[in-house]
Amino acid sequence: MMDHVTPNKAADRLAFLIDALQPQRRTRVVDIGANPINQPPYKLLMDIGGCDVWGFEPQQSAYDALIKQAGPREHYLPHAVGDGSTGVLHICKDSGFTSMLEPNEAAFDYLGRFQRAGRVVQTIPFATRRLDDLDMPQADLIKIDIQGGERAVFQNGHDMLAGAVAVITEVAAIPLYKDQPLLGAQMAELAESGYHLHRFMSFKAVPVKRLETAGRTRAVRSQLIDGDAIFIRALLALKDQDTEWLKHLAVLSDGVFGSFDLTALVLDLLLTRRTVTEAQIDAYVSKVVDG
Repeated sequence: MMDHVTPNKAADRLAFLIDALQPQRRTRVVDIGANPINQPPYKLLMDIGGCDVWGFEPQQSAYDALIKQAGPREHYLPHAVGDGSTGVLHICKDSGFTSMLEPNEAAFDYLGRFQRAGRVVQTIPFATRRLDDLDMPQADLIKIDIQGGERAVFQNGHDMLAGAVAVITEVAAIPLYKDQPLLGAQMAELAESGYHLHRFMSFKAVPVKRLETAGRTRAVRSQLIDGDAIFIRALLALKDQDTEWLKHLAVLSDGVFGSFDLTALVLDLLLTRRTVTEAQIDAYVSKVVDG
């Protein structure tokens, strides 16, 4: 199952877990908005050969970078995922701000930042693809970071969501884009497909615009902007889920979410099905405790 193992404790623990679980296949990741400006949250799992990745990135320069560095288990296409309609791709000065939505100058003015990074330098008519129409196998993890268009993806991806284990999505506290659905809207939409919020991987806060005379408040960061949230399907009914599905939840909880207690809970459920042994669980817990 493994291609290679990175020589560190986290990789060793994750490789041990996968070997103990013996899933029928590698964990499948769909990355919507795969711009490689940051390391993906599933990098450890990818580095040890524990997942197959299908990524979608409409920005040509970002897509070219993905293709250049792609490994044998990474598959990328230059698609914008959305509701299936043709919209406008707003290419921004900072590629991380590029979106099918228009940047919200009122938010930038309130914050006193992002005006340059969020400046639109080009607009391109762009046809979007529905998640449920994409030619790929059922995903275990859907990771999405498309600067405000996440809800449209969920609304047109109910079939894929119905079989997935978890979603990692960028959520916003204030609209950096016009008509951007915020955290509450994403929570409500994902709840329709049986997902519960598990935890935040990050949530960034910044100082708001200040007067020059208030320089000593520079270190104060009171305004939440955005972050990455983990949603898990059937979180309150894990005991009713398929064994293979649970195996991939255990792998993701360790190698992507850092939720080792959830991994241990899943292992306890799998113990009752004689899928793992008590000795394997004890060995895994020891590796968690030892760091």
